[in-house]
Amino acid sequence: MNSQFNQAIEAFQSGNFDRARILAESEISGTESPEAHHLLGLVHCRLGDPASGIEHLRLAAKAEPANAGYILMLMRALVDAGRATDVLEMPKPPPIRSAAALELWRARGEAADDAEDLDASQDAWSAITAAAPRDWKAWANLGNALAAKERWEEAGEALSKAASINPDELAIQRNAGSASLQAGKFEQAVGYFSALARARPEDAETRILLAHAFAESERHDEAIAEFETARRLGGPSLATELGIGRSLVAKLRFAEAEPVLKRAYEIAPADSLVVRQYGVVLERNNRLDALANLLDAAIEAGIGADKLSYLSAVIARRQGRLDDAHNLLLQSDPEDNPVGWHRLRARIADALGNVTEAFEAATIMNQKGLEQAMRTMSAEEWQQNAASYREEQHQLARAITPEWASRIPLLSEPSPRRIAFLVGFPRSGTTLLDTFLMGHPDIAVLEEEQLVGKASLGVKVKDLPGTSIDFVREARATYLRGVSEHVARDFGGLVLDKFPLDMAAAPLIQAMFPGAPIIFAQRHPCDVVLSGFMQSFGVVNFANIRDTADYYDAMMSTWTASRDAMKLNTRTVVYEELIEDPEEVLRPVIGFLGLEWDERVLDHQQTARERGTIATPSYDQVTEPISKSARGRWKRYRKQMEPGLPILLDWAERLGYRD
Repeated sequence: MNSQFNQAIEAFQSGNFDRARILAESEISGTESPEAHHLLGLVHCRLGDPASGIEHLRLAAKAEPANAGYILMLMRALVDAGRATDVLEMPKPPPIRSAAALELWRARGEAADDAEDLDASQDAWSAITAAAPRDWKAWANLGNALAAKERWEEAGEALSKAASINPDELAIQRNAGSASLQAGKFEQAVGYFSALARARPEDAETRILLAHAFAESERHDEAIAEFETARRLGGPSLATELGIGRSLVAKLRFAEAEPVLKRAYEIAPADSLVVRQYGVVLERNNRLDALANLLDAAIEAGIGADKLSYLSAVIARRQGRLDDAHNLLLQSDPEDNPVGWHRLRARIADALGNVTEAFEAATIMNQKGLEQAMRTMSAEEWQQNAASYREEQHQLARAITPEWASRIPLLSEPSPRRIAFLVGFPRSGTTLLDTFLMGHPDIAVLEEEQLVGKASLGVKVKDLPGTSIDFVREARATYLRGVSEHVARDFGGLVLDKFPLDMAAAPLIQAMFPGAPIIFAQRHPCDVVLSGFMQSFGVVNFANIRDTADYYDAMMSTWTASRDAMKLNTRTVVYEELIEDPEEVLRPVIGFLGLEWDERVLDHQQTARERGTIATPSYDQVTEPISKSARGRWKRYRKQMEPGLPILLDWAERLGYRD
């Protein structure tokens, strides 16, 4: 090169861009040199004239198409000028076999990101990661592109690779955790966000991310703790209050959820999601007046009626306006609350006598519930586990004999507390019955706390004959500690432990509390199974009529075998008799429990209003006058129930039902 061009380069390097421009233009006029065009392009870009700069850079690249440096500078100038799409229209760089080719692909990837061309971005960063597998930035960019395409599992893998290469880059840890969360790899997400929390223990946003990961993993106690930590660090926010409220709802702690969601509502009164969640909890707590006021305020805040149609339908159904409820529900979006929406449709359609619609809605409701529950397990695994559990119960029922029962050690020392139990297959009327009994001043009801299960200390019922008296003593001590967490130690009355499915744990109950009163709630098997199927239990055993009938058969077989082999101290309460004449049924039950009759037992509606939140699906029924409409409801669904009828009608005959 001549001295003038060398002077132009020196001027450029020293920052004297005007002199560099003059000298380079003089060089071009004499030789049309690609080098001069390239330099002049750089100069114009530095002088704030990207259009002229790009034109010169393009001429240089055209003159020497094999010069990777010229092409690279043109690509970067185009991106800087906001013309990233022009870069993507250029020929793709050659395969990566040199550092120069690698840089060209990197520039193409950056252009694709700038242009938001996700396919081109994925293509470029995939090429780079294949050629340079230790390039953490390329893995991160590839992961971000895949995440933008909602290909969460692949995004998580790419971001995980980036995080493993550079564990100190917290932003990548966060993105990897978020992608894992979206991909359904909840425990992996917990791992990423836990690492972030250790690195940034005082960062509220990190705590919120970790809390969400715990919530998605169904680890709601840990989720609540992390949300509360975030609240302590950053003050109450919509994220913390809504997050805590949702986890409390997931744990059926509706009374605690209400004030938390109220705070979320006060923070964001015009947020339709918050209003809907808060409204669902108000209805769950039977606070219909408060719910109506919430809807009025939400409309005033500008939330469209279409966003509130579900809650309006809830109120209409509770008020008996069934046609209005049906119409309002159909105006709402089922995807806002898939399980609740289809459950409400099933209940409304059933009340209207629309059998086909009700059953179809219940079927979809169960499918949606299982989809939510199956986030950590495939559908096939859920089905296999459920079938295995039912078969285990069948085998247990066959194993329970008087000889088997005689080998279970029973405690002889009296219990320091008076304990009785209320069991029965779900939807047999246990909630109605415990609400009646709760009206007695000398009865404290434990509502589905699963204390017997915790007292088992991991030992299965089938293995009880091989245990020692010391095990049973420790089991009872564990159980009584659990009771004291819910009932004051100085309460001298009777503690009634209502956990319906403890019917399968009767041998352990007898071992811990020999001769303890056990009330068994009975209802027509077909009505029980139909009602269970039409509730949103979210459990695979209730997914269809056949499996629910088999589950009923397994549990009832275990219960009856235990009752007969161990000569349990039981009294059966027949649901159909209870709703017909409560006093006639309840007087002998109170006597069976060793208590004096009290008229307050009969005022179940007042007791229901005073007891606060009811955690079972019957929460809205026990506050109403007793209805006999559910008796024999299964007959309207005979066709839909055909897969389970051979099992259920056999049990109906054994239990004394004539229809």
